[in-house]
Amino acid sequence: MPQSSVPRRPNPRPISDRPAFKPLAAILLVPVILLASGMLAFLIAPPFVGVAFGVMRVDAKLSTLGADFTRIPRFPERSTIYANDGETELATVYLDNRELIRLKDVSTVAQNAVLAIEDAGFYQHGALNWSSLVRALIENAQAGEVVQGGSTITQQLVGATLGLGQFDQSFEGKFQELALAIRVEEKYTKPEILELYLNQIYFGNGVYGIGTAAEFYFHKPARKLTLTEGAMLAGIIRSPEDYNPIDHPKRALVRRNEVLVRMGALGPDSPVGITQEREERAKAQPVKLPKGVGKLLQKKQPFFVRYMIRQVLENANGQFDSLGRSVKARKRTLFEGGLKITTTFDPTWQEFAQQAANQPYRVFIPSNRKAHPDTSIVTVDTKTGAIRTMLSGKNFMEDELALATDPHPTGSAFKPFVLAAAFEQGVPPTQTYSSASPFCSPLWQDEDGCVSNAEGSGKGKVDLWTATENSINVVFAQLILDIGPETVPPVASKMGVSNDLPPVASLATGSAEVSPLDMAVGFATLANGGVHCSPYTVETIVRDGDPIFEHEPDCERVLRPDIAHLISAMLQRVPASGTAASAFYGWGSRPVAGKTGTSDLNKAVWFCGYTRQLATAVWVGSNGNPYSMGSVFGGTVAAPIWRTYMARVVSGMPIEGFPEPPPPPTATVPNVVGLEKDQAIARLEAAGFNVSIVEVDSLEPEGIVAAQSPAGGATVDLGIAVRIEVSSGKPPKTEVPGTIGMGAGVARATLEDAGFVVEVEYDQVKDDSKVGKVIRQEPPGGTPAAEGTTVTIVVGK
Repeated sequence: MPQSSVPRRPNPRPISDRPAFKPLAAILLVPVILLASGMLAFLIAPPFVGVAFGVMRVDAKLSTLGADFTRIPRFPERSTIYANDGETELATVYLDNRELIRLKDVSTVAQNAVLAIEDAGFYQHGALNWSSLVRALIENAQAGEVVQGGSTITQQLVGATLGLGQFDQSFEGKFQELALAIRVEEKYTKPEILELYLNQIYFGNGVYGIGTAAEFYFHKPARKLTLTEGAMLAGIIRSPEDYNPIDHPKRALVRRNEVLVRMGALGPDSPVGITQEREERAKAQPVKLPKGVGKLLQKKQPFFVRYMIRQVLENANGQFDSLGRSVKARKRTLFEGGLKITTTFDPTWQEFAQQAANQPYRVFIPSNRKAHPDTSIVTVDTKTGAIRTMLSGKNFMEDELALATDPHPTGSAFKPFVLAAAFEQGVPPTQTYSSASPFCSPLWQDEDGCVSNAEGSGKGKVDLWTATENSINVVFAQLILDIGPETVPPVASKMGVSNDLPPVASLATGSAEVSPLDMAVGFATLANGGVHCSPYTVETIVRDGDPIFEHEPDCERVLRPDIAHLISAMLQRVPASGTAASAFYGWGSRPVAGKTGTSDLNKAVWFCGYTRQLATAVWVGSNGNPYSMGSVFGGTVAAPIWRTYMARVVSGMPIEGFPEPPPPPTATVPNVVGLEKDQAIARLEAAGFNVSIVEVDSLEPEGIVAAQSPAGGATVDLGIAVRIEVSSGKPPKTEVPGTIGMGAGVARATLEDAGFVVEVEYDQVKDDSKVGKVIRQEPPGGTPAAEGTTVTIVVGK
């Protein structure tokens, strides 16, 4: 029995089960009566033997023993956790299942039943009822066991609260109990003492207080308890484990009737008695318990509640100091403080998430795996960090998996964090890379040193817009090597990723393990224009009607607005025309941004996306020992779940667009014509441009830039590729113009304009129309030749 429960006597048996009067009891009866008489004489003797010896001694002892009393300590009371509407109950948490109620909220017949069986003269006598004490001692001796305690309700309250049930039955123990009882009756009124008592007593099955007992055993408030119900509860007090009607209905019935008999014996002249007729009618009624009685009020906690409790106990972000400075103190306040906790959780959205997760999707399940892949869905408010939905598996109540907070490989869903790091390093979105797959590098830490495309396909040289839209792995592999893998984890951390990430290049393609909660929070930072808000679960905590906690926003700018808006613009292409486009066909006009992800060997898929108001991460995979789900991608499994769920959640919300991304930065292209190749590349890259190199034949020396495009001095988008033509050292070849039939002068001019040297020879012709015209040419027209080559033309004469 819990330490704070009232009964301190051994559990008696019902009257019908008591043993007959024993010879030993008769032998003990005389000394018991003498002992009782001695106790009584000791305390009442002073008026007869003199003030100096009696009254002063007793009064001094009572004063000393009760000197430290200030008040009855607060009873442990269960706390109730509510949804974000402040009304929907999510769970009750407690060490003692108790809900405190006022005396006026207990029916009069229930109060009278308790008083009749425990202390009928409660309102008439003081802290101690001497006649009851002597009678109890005699009754116990006659029965050969403890059948009456003799303590008043005030004494029982003292023993259970101030004495923690440790007062023994010795004269000294009773004297100590009496001293404190006197102090209690000086401090509190009789109704206040009865209210405290009714809220403190234990009723079995982990239930404390008459309000909780009425709800537990009869599914009704205490103010509606009938005479028979009140008598049933009153009967439980003496021995909760023996007399509760769930485990021992027959004993409970006998005990209930004992209470009714006691009330009838007191009669209608007693404030707590009843008539004989009413007693008989009540005893004739069977024990009636509602359907489902015995089920604990504490429901199985949803994952969100468990996570919330952990946040409180661990004092997340130092925000729960008002509940205690230590884990032990916060636990005591949470489980015993009678708190009313309003959370951020939306049960309607949670049901939407459950339904979306349960929709069928086509995946491959190996023959040795019976379980279908599981799902986690987490939604946070982008502007506050409030966690609205936390689905941690389709069957959390059975599986109890922490899928929402456990980290999983993210696949390409992690790429926005790489973009953020790159843009902080000054890389422009127009930066281009080869999309040819595979990409191999000695810096790539993989078995073969290569990375291949999964969802995207090679499209020559592409910029980061295209690489993001089509999730081209090889581009991001080159990007992270350019900026340095060590730059990515700090950026991801400040955006919301709580676990430590290794600074490795494979972060760019999905080796990072992140929880759905952290992914939702990180993407919310982008939706919120680069302002990160710490995720939280508790809005307010109230105790005794007074607020003891109100959430204060914990938001901080971690990215420049232009970077966040740029990434949002890039991610809007993913559902519009990229890897998630098929899932968002017919979505409508509401802007949405997001990123698909597929982990190694298709063992898990993601879609993390957001509107301006909400960010949601969807993960689908197999827990524990993951297996390949076949030819699936984030866009084919996770994105449809996201779309189904979010379509219902945002319905009715105002449509908000994302801020326009900043215009691409521009710069003036340096003129590098005439420079050596390496000098030209260095100058262009220093100016923020990529370089495309083409070797051409030219009259310039080998390795010298003969031409460039765009030309030097042009203002263009920063990061585009500037084409430079580098001389091979060989003269350029052009086609020799054909001159046959031309006049000699025209032919010479044509060839010389094309860069050739002309030699003229003459030959006799019979046809006068060919005189003065070219009749042969060497090399012939159309032949490739270097500039300066000699071309011989033969002219007719």
